[in-house]
Amino acid sequence: MKKIIFVLAIFAVASPLAFFWLNATPASPTNFVLAPSKTIPRNAPLRIEAVYPTPRLTRGPTGSWDSVDLLNPSVIRYKGQLYNYYSGFDGKVWRTGLAFSDDEVNWKKHEKNPVLSPSSEDWDVSYISANGAAALWNGKVFYFYQGIDRNGTTNIGLSTSEDGYTFQKLPQPVLTPGPLHTWDSSDVGDPYVISKGGILYMFYLGQNNKLVQRLGVARSEDGVSWAKLVSNPILDVGASGTFDENGLGEPSVAHVPPYFYLIYTGRDAHENRNIGYALSTDGVNWKKMSTHGLLSSDQRGNWASHVVCDTTLLSKGNGKFLVWFGGGDKPQGAQNLNGDVGLLTLDLGQNRNMAEFDANADWERIPAKPSEILQGSYGIEGEPNKHLIWVGPKALITLQPESKQQDKELVVRGWVPGTMIAQVTKQADPIVISLVVKGQTLAKSTSSRDEMIDISVPWSNLQPLFTSGQVGFDLEIYTSRSFVPAEFGRGKDTRDLAFAVSSIRFE
Repeated sequence: MKKIIFVLAIFAVASPLAFFWLNATPASPTNFVLAPSKTIPRNAPLRIEAVYPTPRLTRGPTGSWDSVDLLNPSVIRYKGQLYNYYSGFDGKVWRTGLAFSDDEVNWKKHEKNPVLSPSSEDWDVSYISANGAAALWNGKVFYFYQGIDRNGTTNIGLSTSEDGYTFQKLPQPVLTPGPLHTWDSSDVGDPYVISKGGILYMFYLGQNNKLVQRLGVARSEDGVSWAKLVSNPILDVGASGTFDENGLGEPSVAHVPPYFYLIYTGRDAHENRNIGYALSTDGVNWKKMSTHGLLSSDQRGNWASHVVCDTTLLSKGNGKFLVWFGGGDKPQGAQNLNGDVGLLTLDLGQNRNMAEFDANADWERIPAKPSEILQGSYGIEGEPNKHLIWVGPKALITLQPESKQQDKELVVRGWVPGTMIAQVTKQADPIVISLVVKGQTLAKSTSSRDEMIDISVPWSNLQPLFTSGQVGFDLEIYTSRSFVPAEFGRGKDTRDLAFAVSSIRFE
């Protein structure tokens, strides 16, 4: 592609945020994290389970709008189907098309493709209106895409759709290059958007005036005005001899607590492309975990012998993901790859049951320890081979219930040291524990003495909070009172403790 070489990977997220029709207003760079920072481990499990040997979505006939390359899949769950927004190239222009699937494997192209094209009436006037990140919010499809303006600069724009195939563009880009001599001063592209804690985060490619390509992140509360991370870039090119020494881009991100995974495309010295991954616990500070690329020549197949790129991730629950990707048999920098779209399956589950939390799990066999999974918690040894997980005034755990669990109740079970807290804090008020999802309090428990507690939430109370196609949710646990044992002569523990959690599960 012109200037920005990469063709974009896309991720679908569901978000409750409302959209405001505003022109994009550049915001000053800022500092932020997506989750509390922790030490990044030397590695975390990532396992490719299977790679389909042939493409799942292929180029159109000679002379059609997607006849030369078909890349950049973006898959969301919408209206009972899978919608795949992909990029097609006819040898001159990149456009966005749509395909449908009922089984995750076989696709049918939309009869009225393409759904997005450059136009002299819009800001994106030439070469490309594609490389987009699709997101489903409040029943609408929002599509962040790459375009080139009248000055020849590559920017990121936004278009929206009420029906999934008729799009309306915003009049101005929503993310533009940075000031002269900065890491993204020349062009920006390859957006990939996720939602976390009511905030949108966009991972994107930035290119400087020396054509060096790196990855950065920005955040937004409305999808229109974005603030870039002041410490960008978050990921740099690789060392000499690595698979990404010539550049990297096309990010896609998944959160499988306590880790964030970033899958990205790397270009070697000969323009062969492969995918690698980086790991983070806060979504901002990343550590590369691969130097040679994840797919071997045997896994790639002849159709993708020189290029594997453009990943998009769709969760199936329990840490399992469907991963659609672009592939080609020509080592070109941007296009004319004979590009088609393939499919692989990925396991990021770390051998954990993502539908529940159990303090008495075997810590020696679970790579992600309970004190990491349940943010705000502390592991304390109890009986032999058993543990207590103490939490502070606020704790959070991400759950991904399976369909068989969705006719049950969510139960939080634990122990409240009510008498102790009352004695050391000199307060007799009852201790209130609240379960909160998406800002709504769904259940409370009140304790004035030492006792075991069971707090339950029927699935019927959870379901209305889910948006279409959503997999998983964040459960927040708030406690009205807590204490620091060391401050009251109860040992040397300086942590702010509230109560002990033994299990969180559907029953």
